[in-house]
Amino acid sequence: MNLKSISPTHIHLLGAAIAVLTLAASGYAVHTSYKSRQSGIESSKLQLTQVSDQLATVQRDRGRLVNKISNLESIVQHQKSITQVASINELAVQLVALAEKHELELEQFEPSSPTTHNQEPIQPISIRLSASYQSVTNWLSELHTAMPDIHVVALSISSQSSTSAIVTSDIRLNWYIPNAASSTP
Repeated sequence: MNLKSISPTHIHLLGAAIAVLTLAASGYAVHTSYKSRQSGIESSKLQLTQVSDQLATVQRDRGRLVNKISNLESIVQHQKSITQVASINELAVQLVALAEKHELELEQFEPSSPTTHNQEPIQPISIRLSASYQSVTNWLSELHTAMPDIHVVALSISSQSSTSAIVTSDIRLNWYIPNAASSTP
């Protein structure tokens, strides 16, 4: 084929074909680029959603931990305020003060001989209180909170008559006597 046999029409057709192929290749490249960007955007949206969910979980867990820390701090503060009783006489004074606070009449305070339970020294104590039933239950509740080293072993509540507002409570307690090793923080 020589150059004289190529007509201008052939050249235009060849140019048009090249232009169409270039246009198709450009369209394909633009379409591929667009799809790639859309895929990247969808991936970014998914990552953003996952990170947002993780952040919400972390913030919720942080809130729970802050509440637990606050509760633990208040428990520790309360534990620091509990007086470490070193003798039966000090314990008697505290029990009498607690009884007076709840308007109880402490009729009897009788310690028994110390003993051990699970290799822990225990001081058994028998007490008798007279007051309203509500006062006795309030006293027992505060005793449990303020003196966690005292445990109620037995409780008997009786009344003179069914119409009497005053009850007599015979209570047996075990005081876990602190020793030098357990009383130091």
